[in-house]
Amino acid sequence: MTDLDLLKRFREDTPAPTPEALTAARRQLLTPPPRAARAFVGRPRVLLAGAMALALAGGFLVADVVTRDGATPAGTVANASTFLADAATASNADPDDLIPPGQFLEISYRTARLTPLGDNPSLRATQYGEKTTWIASDHKPPYVSTMSFMTRAEFASPEARELARTKAPYLFHPMEPSVSLNSCPTVGTGSTVRGSKPCEPSWDNPTYEFLAAQPRDPDLLLAALRKNPPVPAPDVVAWRRIGSVLSTGLVPADLRAALYEAARKIPGIKLLDEVVTVDGRRARVIGRDGDGYRDDLLIAETGGQFLGRRTVVTKDGPPDINGDPEPSLQRGDILYSAIATTRITSTPPPSK
Repeated sequence: MTDLDLLKRFREDTPAPTPEALTAARRQLLTPPPRAARAFVGRPRVLLAGAMALALAGGFLVADVVTRDGATPAGTVANASTFLADAATASNADPDDLIPPGQFLEISYRTARLTPLGDNPSLRATQYGEKTTWIASDHKPPYVSTMSFMTRAEFASPEARELARTKAPYLFHPMEPSVSLNSCPTVGTGSTVRGSKPCEPSWDNPTYEFLAAQPRDPDLLLAALRKNPPVPAPDVVAWRRIGSVLSTGLVPADLRAALYEAARKIPGIKLLDEVVTVDGRRARVIGRDGDGYRDDLLIAETGGQFLGRRTVVTKDGPPDINGDPEPSLQRGDILYSAIATTRITSTPPPSK
């Protein structure tokens, strides 16, 4: 079974994707949230997160990242391994502090998805969504969340807008974030994976207890990441799970270090020469190629902070979820990504 087969399985239970102009994505990210050093200590940390399950669904730009990055030369596996080892050492040297009593961990998660509407790059749109979750200092549910699958949509051209009126009319009906109370002990980013149970702890929807129980030995941790994949592609699943769990904002520094060490052992990783900027901070890109797509982790150049991940097209006309060429996608297009600001706050969550 190929990486594309895995993407098909993961894609089945996700909502239909919607698109938006890539220039609008850049404009959104060029207005950074309040900056500070790191999360879990009352200062914001920015994560860029994505979901391989939505790899065929979106496009989102990190600040200072051009739309097309396909020409970026790739580094060696050895370089990727060395960089991850350094990031692990830095993470272990800088453990996270606890949430002070009476305060909250606030995780604000914004997404963007690029969806083709026609047979050329001008016929596309991007849909933006967001989710914010508040966790009390005792980590106990219920957790208050606000979520909107689509806060707005923008189009690459007037022709794309007109085409969407018949092919994707839901793009014209944005929703304000609604308040909900989550009684489950799990915290996720809002994406779904086939067969997953939101209230059952997993790499996609972890709990603090689930994370504490994971081995810190890299070999044992990698075995756990490869365990029980939905399809027989354990390395693809392990790479996706690393990005997914890091994206939740719950992973403590020692486990983050172990995840970096485990990632070093996955075949096919590459350190790219590209350097991108997330919230004013420089990040290095580590990617792993699939069938026409590359899944990237973005990690701060120094300090070991996980800044996010994305999915990038690696050839013109890559296969869609049915295996047919998608002519509107070109090498270097960023298909899906998300950015989340994690901070400690004394402001309580909304009640309605």
